[in-house]
Amino acid sequence: MTIYFIFELANTFTRGRFSQMNDEIEITVGELARRIGVAPATLRTWARRYGLGPSGHEVGAHRRYDRVDVARISVMRRLVISGVPPKEAALIAVDADVSEAENLTTIKFEERAEIVEVILKALESFDISFVNEIIRREILANGVIPTWVEILTPTFIKVGDHWSRTGLGIGKEHLLTEIVIKILRELSAEIENPVNAKPIVLAAIGEESHSLALHALLAALAERNIQAHFFGARTPVDSLVEVVRKIAPPVVFVWAQLSENADYSIAAALPAVRPSLRLLLGGPGWEAGRCADATLVGGLSEACEIIGSTLGVDL
Repeated sequence: MTIYFIFELANTFTRGRFSQMNDEIEITVGELARRIGVAPATLRTWARRYGLGPSGHEVGAHRRYDRVDVARISVMRRLVISGVPPKEAALIAVDADVSEAENLTTIKFEERAEIVEVILKALESFDISFVNEIIRREILANGVIPTWVEILTPTFIKVGDHWSRTGLGIGKEHLLTEIVIKILRELSAEIENPVNAKPIVLAAIGEESHSLALHALLAALAERNIQAHFFGARTPVDSLVEVVRKIAPPVVFVWAQLSENADYSIAAALPAVRPSLRLLLGGPGWEAGRCADATLVGGLSEACEIIGSTLGVDL
């Protein structure tokens, strides 16, 4: 695993949550423990065994950590969560140059699978902030769709497989879902100057409750400056009919995760508008041979390409 990526994450954590700190401002063991989610006893053990205590500690005085100390402790914590043995993690953390942000080098994981494993281990310890940081950084660095395909989808598959085998871990899947949705919603904020005059419509129809992919599509379209309205899960067909009649969207994208929610009457139900809309169907619930009046897309990337082409936008 590429350790330097974790150095940069620790530095981001330090600059964010401890941005008010400088080298002169110090915090106690208890305050540091509360802020980073490590027991005070663990911090004292790390100080005693590995030399990861307050650098300016004087005998008889209360232990106080400065910014550099906090950064090293953050590196230690992230490495341990990621599966590095404590003794090895401490050696790395002690030697890490965390004095200045510019000295921390960001290096990507050598394999995308490594990120998946780190996320899974962080979920095991319910380290929400770390999972959030990894996913957010990947999206900002590589885009929504590559992150969705290479990291998020494999992670959800592994979490789901574990739950199906053991009956355990459904809480982690729900937690990961909420983290991802929150990030994607933030990335899908109001677009100032969209390329489309009328919004794209996204919805999951019938009793379809799985709509995470639509959140990803919404964020991917926002990256491309394409405005879309997401009507959420379990959208009734008659509600879509009303929306199409009122706003005449250029594209309607309908998601069905499960086959029982694939309502093939949707094409005939939508009213004719000018200019004519394009109906796209996405998700494993649809069957290709039954989509004569609509376009079945194979993934989010293809959906973005078709939507861009329909709008006359070169993506």
